[in-house]
Amino acid sequence: MPALAAFTALVTLSHAGTSVPLLSFPAAGTVPVPLLLFTPVPVVATLVWCLDNRLPEAEASAVRSTAVADTALAVAVCAVASGVGAAVALLSGSTAAVATGRDTAFLAGIVLCLRPPAGQAAVLAAPAWLFVVVFFGLPSAGPPPVWTVVGHSAAAPIPLTATLLAFVAGLSVLARSSRTSV
Repeated sequence: MPALAAFTALVTLSHAGTSVPLLSFPAAGTVPVPLLLFTPVPVVATLVWCLDNRLPEAEASAVRSTAVADTALAVAVCAVASGVGAAVALLSGSTAAVATGRDTAFLAGIVLCLRPPAGQAAVLAAPAWLFVVVFFGLPSAGPPPVWTVVGHSAAAPIPLTATLLAFVAGLSVLARSSRTSV
């Protein structure tokens, strides 16, 4: 719940274009990076924290599948993040906030794919991806390249497709490896 509150506050406060100057190699200097780009990180980190905290004995004897519950949790978290972004966009008139749900699903998909080999360190994939995007993907003018996925409008087809692929891959890895890794 605190992560959802932090996410809502961050999206609400940063939807209007608040940005910080950060170094970008393609720009050969600094570029203004919207704070909205970083809002999915607390949500993804909290999702991974919830998935990593368990009671192995209780789950080993559980009648219901924990893989189904874990997958439902991941879907619900991304759905709520999308809803928050859409609500902020609707109330404020800012279209940038809508993309936070897509960005959350993309970063969650990457992190979920990396959990089996990396364990708890997989949570670092979300901020690492954002730093790679900032340092190597943001030009001084114009939209970011499509490989960055984050930072595009919510309806951009290539980032949306990449998000769907990453999230579905993450969910399938989660369903197969749920509670056997970490």
